[in-house]
Amino acid sequence: MPDARLARRLERGIHLALLAVLGLLLYGWRLAPSVGPFAPAAMLAIYALIAHQGVHAIGDRHPRILRAIVACGALAAAVFVPSILVEYVGRTIDNGLMLGAVAASFLIAGAIAAWRTARIRDAVWASALSGIIASIAVVITVLAAYYVLRGSALQERFFRTEGDYDDFARSGMSDFNTWIIEDMFGGVFFHLLLGAALAAALGAVAGVLTLGYRRVSAKG
Repeated sequence: MPDARLARRLERGIHLALLAVLGLLLYGWRLAPSVGPFAPAAMLAIYALIAHQGVHAIGDRHPRILRAIVACGALAAAVFVPSILVEYVGRTIDNGLMLGAVAASFLIAGAIAAWRTARIRDAVWASALSGIIASIAVVITVLAAYYVLRGSALQERFFRTEGDYDDFARSGMSDFNTWIIEDMFGGVFFHLLLGAALAAALGAVAGVLTLGYRRVSAKG
C-alpha cells in the first residue's frame, strides 16, 4: 500500500471507530435518558483532532512509522481487551502485568518514532496515536459487551466480579440501569482522557531516552 494511502486509511479508520463509539454512547443515552453522553462525546472530538494532527505530523514526513503505531496500538488493545472480557466468566487478571504490557507498547511506539525522526515531538505523537487506537478498542468492547449481554447471566457475573452491585448500593441511587450507564459513561470519559494523556507522556519519556542513547552512542 502506498504510504500516502496508509496515512489516509489510518485517519479514516480512527474517525470511523470514533463514530462507532458515538453511536454506542447515543444508544446508552436512549436506555437512560437522564444520563447525557456529552463529556465522553467531547473526548471523541478531541481524539478526532489528535488523530488528524498526529497522522499528518508523522505521515507527511515519515509515513512508515504509521505501521509501527498501528502495531503497537493493536498490541496494547490485544492485552487490554481480554482483561475486560475475562471478567464475564468471573475471572480477573493481574492488573499490574496488564498495565505494564500496555505501557511498554506505547513506549515502543515512541522509541521507534524518536529513533527514525530524532524528534521528541514525533515520539509523543506516535505514542498518543497508539494510545488512541487501544483506548477506542477498549471503549467499544465495554459498551458493546454491555448492550449485547444486558440482562444475561454473563452480565450478572461481570457485575459481581467488578463489584458493581456493592458500588450501586453505596451510591444511594434507586435505578440500577441509570446508575450503570452513568458509571460507564464516566469510565469512558476518564479512560479516553487518561489513555491519550498517559500514552503521550510515555512517548515523551521514550523520546528523551532514545535521543539520549543516540547521543551517547554517537560520542562513543
